[in-house]
Amino acid sequence: MSRTTARTAAMQMIFERVSGGQGGEETLQMVYDELREYGAADAGRIGLQEPDEEDRAYIAQAFEGVMQHRDELDSLIEKTSKGWKLDQMSLVILSILRLAIWEIYYEPQVPDRVAIAEAVALTERYSGEEDKPFVNGILGTIQREKEAQQ
Repeated sequence: MSRTTARTAAMQMIFERVSGGQGGEETLQMVYDELREYGAADAGRIGLQEPDEEDRAYIAQAFEGVMQHRDELDSLIEKTSKGWKLDQMSLVILSILRLAIWEIYYEPQVPDRVAIAEAVALTERYSGEEDKPFVNGILGTIQREKEAQQ
């Protein structure tokens, strides 16, 4: 399985949690069933035993990391999205942004440009073409600010 598929699962679990669900094992199984049915990168390789240990570790780390740093991530989103408050954004966009910003700041194995490109692809798939510039702009600004701080 690809990291893209695991990232998709993590984003959907984050979405499930912020939508009032648990975002646990049941959600993970539902996500993988959906990915098999509707397709995703490497969906054909999602077997009965998937996600494997490596995928589960990434998904858990991303999910828990976003939940742990949610206030900080939200603060960055709000500061960067001039004129937009969090409650004006869709939960899908918030979930995608939170995951990407968590990767930019807390997942050194993922290059920033990959986190941004994957977030834009998730936006296109789950929100729409019209939201891609918004997500790309916020994440690009956050990446530049992070680099300026280093």
